[in-house]
Amino acid sequence: MQNRKMERIFMKKAKIFLLALMAIIVIIACGIGLKKYRATMASVTSTHSLAENTTLVDTYGYLTRKFIDARGTSLTYYFYIPAHYNPKQKYPLVLLLHGGGERSKPTNTISQNQQVLFRQAYIQVWSAEYKGPANPDIQQRWPCFVVVPQIAASQQWVNVPIHQGSYTQPSQPSDPLRLSRELLDSLQQQYKGIDANRLYITGISQGGHGVWDAIERWPDYFAAAAPIAGAGDPSKASALTHLPIWAFHGSKDESVPVTGSRDMITAIEAAGGHPRYTEFEGQPHGVWDYAYSLANSPLRVTNFFSWLFAQQKAGRSG
Repeated sequence: MQNRKMERIFMKKAKIFLLALMAIIVIIACGIGLKKYRATMASVTSTHSLAENTTLVDTYGYLTRKFIDARGTSLTYYFYIPAHYNPKQKYPLVLLLHGGGERSKPTNTISQNQQVLFRQAYIQVWSAEYKGPANPDIQQRWPCFVVVPQIAASQQWVNVPIHQGSYTQPSQPSDPLRLSRELLDSLQQQYKGIDANRLYITGISQGGHGVWDAIERWPDYFAAAAPIAGAGDPSKASALTHLPIWAFHGSKDESVPVTGSRDMITAIEAAGGHPRYTEFEGQPHGVWDYAYSLANSPLRVTNFFSWLFAQQKAGRSG
C-alpha cells in the first residue's frame, strides 16, 4: 500500500517536471522565431509606426513613423494625412526639411525627439490643429499631406559647412536627403491620392540648404520649392529655370550669409529663370516666421501659401 502511494507521488512529480520542461522549450523556440522574424523585417524596405507607452507630446495630428530602405538605413519621419482622406481624390504633398536645431539625439526618448520638433510653430502650422496668432488655416483651405523627416544630430541635409553660404554641390546626396526622396516615392505607392504633379519642398536654415540641393539634383521632381535662409550651388542653377521658386532670407543673417540666397537667385535669373525672392531688410536668421505667416507683423507674407498650392507640374502657373 505504501509503495503504491509513493509511486503515485513520483508519477505526479514527473508529470509536473515534464510539463515545465515543455514550457521552457516552447519559450526558447518562440524567442528564436521572434529573432528570425525581426531580422527578416529589418532587411525589407518599409515604413511603419513607432509607438511609446507614454507620450506627453502634442504632435498636432502627425503620425510618427520610420522608413527603412533596402540596405537597412532608417529615417524617422512625421506624417500628416489630410482629414477625410479619400484615395479617389488628389491631394498635394509638402516635404518640410527642418533646421539644425531640430535634429534628434540617440540618447533621447521618442517623446523627447518629438518635442524638439513639435514645439516649433513652423512645424505646427501645416496641421489643422494649429491655433497660432496668425493662422493661415492650411488644412482647411488646401488639404494636403505633410512629411517632416527628422535627421540625427550627427547628420546634415547637405554635407558641406553650413555657415559658409554658397557651396560646390557634393557628388552624392546625404543619406537623409536620399532617404527622403525614396520615402516620397514609397508614400506615393501607398497613398494613391497623392498628386505627383503637386509635390512641394520647403525648409529652413540647414533645411534650406537641403531644398536647394534637392531641386538641383532632381529638378523635375517637385512642382515648387521654397528655401528659407539657405544656400545652394550657383553653378547648377541653369537646371532650375523652369521651376517655381520663392526664396526668403534676412539681410542681417549671421548664421547663413544672405549671399547664399542672393547668389542662387542671380544665377537662375542669368540662366533665364524667373524665381521670386523676398529679402527681409535688417532681419537676422529666423525669417521663417514671416515667410510662413506665423507672426502678426508688417513683415508677414500673406500670399505664400496661396502661391505654393497653386503650383503644379502639368501647366505650371509660375
